Amino acid sequence: MPPKLYPFQRAGVAFLVGAKQALIADEMGLGKGPQTIAALEVLGDAAYPALVVCPNSMKLTWSEEFRRWAPGRFVQVVHGGAATRRKQIESVAAGEAEVAVINYESLRLHTRLAPYGSVSLSEEEKAPKELNAVGFGAVVADAAPRAKDPRAKQTRALWWVGDSARYRFALTRT
Repeated sequence: MPPKLYPFQRAGVAFLVGAKQALIADEMGLGKGPQTIAALEVLGDAAYPALVVCPNSMKLTWSEEFRRWAPGRFVQVVHGGAATRRKQIESVAAGEAEVAVINYESLRLHTRLAPYGSVSLSEEEKAPKELNAVGFGAVVADAAPRAKDPRAKQTRALWWVGDSARYRFALTRT
């Protein structure tokens, strides 16, 4: 565990590692990102490749946090047009990158959607896409309330991509 963590952050890391599926609901500025990254590092190769789903404004912040707390990990920030995003995701699937950071809006375009109740899926929404080929060890949902409506496509995209992950962590400040 990184020595620079505060005692409450070390407890958060231990909680995440032990729980495998957990919610961290700390106030803003208390280091949910560093706790999560430290937990992924403690878990080692079983947690990688990892997917971080976050608001668009947080993608570069997550990249910087990985550079600070896990400097040996190559992080692919997924951005740009559809073809560019596909190539970036394929780099993760090929093992060139160990972490993919993507925003919620792009997530739903690059993964199959999970079914929900009587909500019907189109053939395109049922079809596996680039993210489904990766096999993530861990999926992190930052700003988790963004995925609270089960009828929303971004929620069902997160469900599907996280379904087979060994570790699932949700982060929120509320």
